[in-house]
Amino acid sequence: MNSIKVEINNPSTKIALIPLNKNIRKKKQNLKVKEQFHNSIPKPKEYMTSFIIPRNINQNQYFRTKQNIQFALTTFNDNTLGELGINIFSIGYSVSHIEIQQQKMEYNFQARDFELADISTIFQMLRLLNMEKAHTNLSKYLQRYEQISQIPCSTQIEIAQVEQLASKYPYECYTFRHERNESVILKYTHNIKFLHLMGITIDMLEEYLKETKTLPCAIRVNNYLEVWHQVFEAVSNDQQIFEMEVQNFNGKRFYIKIKQAQIFVEKDGKLYGHLYWIYLTDTNQDLAIQNYEAILEKLYPKPKECLYKQIQ
Repeated sequence: MNSIKVEINNPSTKIALIPLNKNIRKKKQNLKVKEQFHNSIPKPKEYMTSFIIPRNINQNQYFRTKQNIQFALTTFNDNTLGELGINIFSIGYSVSHIEIQQQKMEYNFQARDFELADISTIFQMLRLLNMEKAHTNLSKYLQRYEQISQIPCSTQIEIAQVEQLASKYPYECYTFRHERNESVILKYTHNIKFLHLMGITIDMLEEYLKETKTLPCAIRVNNYLEVWHQVFEAVSNDQQIFEMEVQNFNGKRFYIKIKQAQIFVEKDGKLYGHLYWIYLTDTNQDLAIQNYEAILEKLYPKPKECLYKQIQ
């Protein structure tokens, strides 16, 4: 597992206490198929990993700022669902409730209890890694963030237009609450087409979430810093469409244009934002079903046919 090591001032900054699961092996996720089979599986052990900055950052470093910017200096390759990456927000947030509807899945998020990092930590890190463009885009991103309270609420027509477009393609959506100069994710939503884009089924996702307490992502994660750099650039420059590399369960990589749309609504005096990433591509369920059946075959191989001599 690759890692990046940097030195940053202020050695007393505490970052996170996150429960991680070390008992899951890549590409070998047990799926929910039979009650008695699951009862026979021992529950995976959990351990607590504490992270401190700025000592040499090890391969499990993760932290979050009050602006809800999250970084990890590892890709957590040991706990992935096939070749998919891990959604970094599901590391900083725990899933408290899941609702499966006909065409979409909703997850209620709850922030894990750890001390937030100061945004200056990220700026120092980007300088040390010579990521000057990312540093500039982060500054622009924060300028937009500080002005978010001045953004007018979306009209019903604008909301309907975004929802209608999203229903035609794979999409994922983050629901934020903005208050007191802090942003918190409340809910994460995606449709079934998004699962097909990743090449997985609902059963595969549910079992993976149960065992690892995290969610997969469609975007190829080779380096979270690079991914965030692209996000900063898209948001800070108000790009409605940008391109990202996607990697599915089988490891196939391809580039997809993503339309970014934001909806803002006010409720009980608080501002809520809905950030949509709409993947402008067609999908079908065939690959997801094939992957699911392949895993079932490994778990429950069919008996080989036997030839018997006819008894006279």
